Amino acid sequence: MIKISAPGSMLMFGEHSVLRGGQSIVLAINKRIHVSLEPRADKLISINSCLGTFEISLENIDVQPPFQYVLQALKNYPPSFGLNISIVSEMSPTMGLGTSAAVVVALIAGLITLANDDINQLFSKVLQVIRQIQGIGSGADVMASIKGGAGLFQNRQYQPLTLLIELFATYFGKKIPTAEVVQYVAKRFIDYAELLKNLDMANNAITKEAAKSLDNAQRLGDLFNISSGLMGAFGVHTKEIEDFLWELREQSFGVKLSGSGLGDCAIGVVKNGFYPEGSFPITIAPQGLKIEK
Repeated sequence: MIKISAPGSMLMFGEHSVLRGGQSIVLAINKRIHVSLEPRADKLISINSCLGTFEISLENIDVQPPFQYVLQALKNYPPSFGLNISIVSEMSPTMGLGTSAAVVVALIAGLITLANDDINQLFSKVLQVIRQIQGIGSGADVMASIKGGAGLFQNRQYQPLTLLIELFATYFGKKIPTAEVVQYVAKRFIDYAELLKNLDMANNAITKEAAKSLDNAQRLGDLFNISSGLMGAFGVHTKEIEDFLWELREQSFGVKLSGSGLGDCAIGVVKNGFYPEGSFPITIAPQGLKIEK
């Protein structure tokens, strides 16, 4: 049996623009997905997770929800024998905490280990699966789950950063699939290509400034609030989200949505040691992928 785990993740800055080659700041959070792979003598794949149980033949993998990410990974990189796959998550798959990326990272790392293949191709293999299912994907969440810590991500490059302040997260209460939100933004700006380019430039400027402000709670909070305004310009805020964010903003140095928007979690900077009601601390996972043979 092989046991693998990978952390979830949150985007701090650079949402949407990162899909067009912009910079983002992403962090691995100290909540993990644990995957165990147990070889079996037949050609069956048996999956057990919080989403339910599922069994399928290795020789006829049909990619279908709710295990579409797992099944696509197995279809792309099939083992030569059946497997019992156990998936245990320390976070809800509905909160926008990078669970899809984390489970694919852990699973493919396990399949690579079983096959004695090159682990250096892990990022590309995981990103391929994410894009096959979602249609899009920057890879920022994939990189965070592999590397751990916090970092500046752009075009598959990851520069580690040191974050010295306290953060919190609060779940809005619903999450819209990333691909749907990205399609909505693309449609919104179909006649405003130059404006979208300028918004991306502003997003990059905010991200660069934030990378220099990770030891200054007040300044980082200000940048969260500025970035939140930009998310509104992308069109991924509703009145309910604005009200949700303003209530948190009054109790923190600053706050914004993390992720594609129209839902997900808010991420904020803790003020004077106070965590808003309903929030939870964000602790960075210093280590990304872990493999136990």
